[in-house]
Parts: sequence; structure tokens; C-alpha cells
Amino acid sequence: MNFRISILVVLLFLFSCSKENLVDNFSKINFDVSEWILEGRNITCVDFDNDENVWIASGNELIFYNNSKIKTYDVGSLILDISVANDGRVWLGTKDKGLASFSNREFTFFNSENSGLPRDLIFDVETSPDGSVWFSSSAHQLGGLMHYDGDFELFTPDNSIINHNLILGLKINAKGEIYFFSEGTVTEAKVFKTDGKNKWSKLGVEVIFYWIAALDLTSKSEPVVVTDHSLSSCWGCYENEVAIYQSGKWKVLERDFDINFFNRMFIDKRDYIWVQGSVQGDYSGYFVFDGNEWHRSEEGQIPEVFIKSVKVDNRNNIWFCTEEGIFILNQ
Repeated sequence: MNFRISILVVLLFLFSCSKENLVDNFSKINFDVSEWILEGRNITCVDFDNDENVWIASGNELIFYNNSKIKTYDVGSLILDISVANDGRVWLGTKDKGLASFSNREFTFFNSENSGLPRDLIFDVETSPDGSVWFSSSAHQLGGLMHYDGDFELFTPDNSIINHNLILGLKINAKGEIYFFSEGTVTEAKVFKTDGKNKWSKLGVEVIFYWIAALDLTSKSEPVVVTDHSLSSCWGCYENEVAIYQSGKWKVLERDFDINFFNRMFIDKRDYIWVQGSVQGDYSGYFVFDGNEWHRSEEGQIPEVFIKSVKVDNRNNIWFCTEEGIFILNQ
């Protein structure tokens, strides 16, 4: 009995030491929440037009915001994503009314009945520099990647190099090139690139991705992904990673600490990579890679609320959309 107690004490001591060393491995990044806006509102997502007006989704409501000036418009369906085109038109993905556009205070809806969409659930929308719209209208074995430029076009495994119908996220760079990721088996390529016309490519399978949690692009259009293996049936077979695609292959960003899970990821205007996660269930916050080393937010610097999405504006302010409003980090 005494031997068991001794072993337990030693293990607890080693765990506490490793946890302390783990936390000390980080340089601390200091920032403060500059302000909260729309406190008490459940905010899903946000985007900005060329006049620096803010367009916000809150439940069924589309909110126009400019220096505390607020106008609200009822969409009639839960808004899941928002993207503002260069011409100022606001595009929305909705839960059950398809793809919506808002211009001159009027909504136009494109859905399975009037436009041939595979389904009316649209959960990822991005506008291209040419004014066209790319979005996911898909599910497992249904739909795929869609493009609208006055006409709708659907890309599936039957007419493109996509592995599966379910498109989980996409980003578009300044050249109009589309990067997106899908579900798939462990060894299948899940990240793809297209010019929207004739060129399609798979971005390597050197790194095993069980499940990609998020994708974003650097200023050089280098895709960055975070992987989440928490749903793998082979627990412990794979590690959660942050990987960047450079010179034709995936490169895992090295770190000397373990992260239990990754939630979301984004890249700011300095090309700093922000990853939300937790360390051994003890610390939960943001880990920031500045190109050379990792930093972490100090405990309490990020409000402990559920973050639904994040958007970086042209001034590198970071807008966190939460169930209790939007908090903004002034960078």
C-alpha cells in the first residue's frame, strides 16, 4: 500500500513539473481587448466592405454597423456565413433559404427550387475579386463546391478532382484562386486549388490529415491547415498539427509542446498564425506562431466565451464573434 502511494506521489510530481515546463516553453504575447460591441447579442460572423462598414450576422438578422450606427434587416433564416463583394453586395449562406444576396436594402434568394442548388443549407461563402461567388452547398454524398457568376455551376467528384462531395471550408486569394478542403480518408488529399476555370490540383498527401479543422492563407497564398484527430478511432495514432504548404509540399510547424485539441485557426495581416486550443486540459487560449517561434495569450486576456468565428480587418484588428457580442483586439 505504501509502495503504491509512493508511486502515485512521484507521478503527480512529474506531471506537475512537466505541466509547469510546458507552460514556460512559450513566450507570452501581450494584447488587450480594446472594446466590446453589440454586447448581449449572439454573433455568428462578420465581414467588411470597402468603405469600412461592418456587416454582422446575428441569428436571422443582418446588421449594418458603422461607429455605433446600427441598421438591422431580417433574413428569415439563420445566417451561417457572410461575405461582402467588391461592389458592396452582401452574400449570405443560410440554414434553410439557400444563398442570399443583399443590395439596395433588398434580399434575393437562390435555392433548390429556383436555382437548382443541391440543398438549401449553405455554410461557407467567399466572394472572388471578379465579383463571382463560391460556396459550399454540400453534404456527405450530396452537392459539392458551387460557383455563381450569373449562372450556377456545381463541381463534384464526377466532374472534377474533388474526392468527396462534402466541402468543409474555402478561401480565395487576391488573384481569384480558390483553395478549399473536403472530407476524405486518412491517406487522401483533402486540400485543393483551382483557378475556377481549367486548372485543378491536389495539394499533396505527405502529411497524414485525419480531419482538417480549419484552413487559411498567408499573404503569399500559402495554405495553412490545422488538423484534429480527436475523432479518430485510432486514439493516439496521429498528432494534432499545424501545417503550411510551401514549395510543393506540406511542412509541419514544429513545436515543443502538446495540444490536446485545435478548435479554430486564422492568419492576421502580419502572417502570424493564431490557433485556438488547450494544453493538457489545463490552459485554453490562443497559440500564435510569428514565423519563428510560438507565443501564447496569457490566461484571462481572451474572454472566456464561446468563439464562433474570427475575422481580421485591413488594420489588423481582430474581431471575435461570440455568443455574448463581438470583442475586438486592436493590433
